[in-house]
Amino acid sequence: MSRVLQDPSVRLYHKVYEETPVSRKYMLVAVKILTGDAFVITAFFTDREKQGNRIWGR
Repeated sequence: MSRVLQDPSVRLYHKVYEETPVSRKYMLVAVKILTGDAFVITAFFTDREKQGNRIWGR
């Protein structure tokens, strides 16, 4: 999980899928965290993990 540099209340969640119809891809989900609430901003497949401040991960 990463924090977006431009907006610290947005978290980026990544999951790698080794096999997809085209190649290895990451699913990225951007989530806005508010007091007592959270919602998905966007979700998409990408070739690599996106930049941000890593706040949790392997």
